[in-house]
Amino acid sequence: MKSIEKVGKTVDDAITEALIELGASTDEVNIEIISKGSKGLLGFGAKAAKVKVTLKETSVKELAEVEEIMPEVPKVDVKPEVQVPSEAVDDSEDTVVASKEEVEQVMKNAKDFLDKLLKQMDVECTIKSEIVHGNRISIGLEGQNMGIIIGKRGETLDAIQYLVNIVANKERKEYIKIMLDSANYRAKREETLKKLAFKLSKKVQKSRKPIILEPMNPYDRRIIHSALQDSKFVKTHSEGKEPFRKVVITPSYHNRSYK
Repeated sequence: MKSIEKVGKTVDDAITEALIELGASTDEVNIEIISKGSKGLLGFGAKAAKVKVTLKETSVKELAEVEEIMPEVPKVDVKPEVQVPSEAVDDSEDTVVASKEEVEQVMKNAKDFLDKLLKQMDVECTIKSEIVHGNRISIGLEGQNMGIIIGKRGETLDAIQYLVNIVANKERKEYIKIMLDSANYRAKREETLKKLAFKLSKKVQKSRKPIILEPMNPYDRRIIHSALQDSKFVKTHSEGKEPFRKVVITPSYHNRSYK
């Protein structure tokens, strides 16, 4: 079983760093807290928290099983403009028409806000930004102990991204979308969600019963929909209202496999 040790300002930070490296979620690992760390006195003598995170044996076996069905459900490179089934259309967004100057101004607003926010959070990191397809802005944060920025399952990162979009677009009627990433977390999260989609797809094929996933944000739901959109054995749709909207994976009963 694969295991790694990580340190961080807090136990949660250390765990997040480990999960990012393993490309796993909390329910797929065993966590051992080696040291809870301490704040020290007046900033002196502070000690970092340390954890040991191990992939569960069942997770390793399930991922191995997923690889067996990969030819049946091919991998899909998920991009913002990817076409998804009609059930998932509500998770997509239209491209905003804007001049280069307008996009650059929004990007500057975003970087200025992030710079101030990160200083208040006492986080030192590098901010890199670029304009990508469809007048969208991609911003990446790189530095040490980025777990505090990412948070559990990316919740903190999503919250910061939400604030950045509001502040940077405050003078606009139509928002220019800003995607925020830290330590390449979203790419690793995407791969984890793809593996989860394939794993659950096989379970649905075997049981012939629907599986309801935990609530996810629109971007994560889109990854699940896209990963399984070409499957002959299952189909997906979303149910519920934000922020509790969930993806449901159901068997394709019309397929000969279920007769």
